[in-house]
Amino acid sequence: MTFIFGHRGLPEIYRENSIEGLNKAFDHCDFVETDLRITKDNNIIFYHDSFIKGFFIQDLTLNEIELLLPDIDLNDMIFNSREQLSGNVNFEIKTDDTDKEHVEILMKKIIGMTNYKDIISSFNWEAIHNYKKSFNCHYGIILDSEEDLFEAKAISNHDEQMMFMVSNNVINSRNFNLPYERSVVWTVNDENEFQRLMELGLYGIITDIPDTMQLYKK
Repeated sequence: MTFIFGHRGLPEIYRENSIEGLNKAFDHCDFVETDLRITKDNNIIFYHDSFIKGFFIQDLTLNEIELLLPDIDLNDMIFNSREQLSGNVNFEIKTDDTDKEHVEILMKKIIGMTNYKDIISSFNWEAIHNYKKSFNCHYGIILDSEEDLFEAKAISNHDEQMMFMVSNNVINSRNFNLPYERSVVWTVNDENEFQRLMELGLYGIITDIPDTMQLYKK
């Protein structure tokens, strides 16, 4: 069975990566995919970009973020307990524009904040490799280029637990050779393409519109 992942919740209806939107998405999908970043005062927040109004998140405290985003309830951004989310989660660890010290703090904090069906993934392959033995859940690396396939295949051969979060253009490459059953494709919003991918035996498909795509679940 191929699982449906809600991309940052239900972004067509709720603010992306909001706790409210993530939980509402579980009405329509098997997983949600969400982004995690760490602040200057070592708090984890749900947020995609590395900066807020020109300031890097790793240089901001929660109080400063609240001042920069007065229209957003900070409690709808802070991740402090797995109980905040009611279903299975793909946590994407965002480390761009983040120094090594903060990356290590984020990785160590997330270790104790997952359920066994969750997935921890990142573009930072090194961080996933360094901490994978400590995870109590699935883990994976993210690919957005065909050039990544050779190295990813080598990793797959040596680690049968590694998952692969691949962009739609990568999985459609004639050179794609990763195991479908450990691959999750992002981000698919075309209904015909979604139906085609559902036939491949993938682990999952990430979409902005899980409320629509659930109609094609087998």
